[in-house]
Amino acid sequence: MKKFLLLGAALAALTFPAMAEIQVKGILINQAAPKAEATNIRVNLANTGDQTVKVSSVQLQVRNSDSESWQTVKTFKNHLTMLAHKRMALDYLPARGESVNPILLQPEFQVRAVVNGYGTTLASSERPYVAHYQSLVMPR
Repeated sequence: MKKFLLLGAALAALTFPAMAEIQVKGILINQAAPKAEATNIRVNLANTGDQTVKVSSVQLQVRNSDSESWQTVKTFKNHLTMLAHKRMALDYLPARGESVNPILLQPEFQVRAVVNGYGTTLASSERPYVAHYQSLVMPR
């Protein structure tokens, strides 16, 4: 019995630190106007561990308020291998005329990034967004 407990503890020690290696370092939102083509959302990720981590997907989600459920607006799936001690930025840039979730065009919303491993959630982060649209002023 003691051997099984030691083996389980060793396995847990190897597994749980690996789950904490990927971090969402920030979600940056740049929106010049309430239009799809004027919106850019960047998810900054970092692997703070000593091993390469394979990420199955990163979901970008939005909602109007705490009382509503999250809605996925973009799922990143390609080339998500995070090398040890490296960073990665994923950008959501809707094209002109592209159909986007209407929540993104509201003056206030919440955004969340969820980093999924194979069978588990590795990290997540969320933040509120309040629009500060500014009209462009041409220099004189």
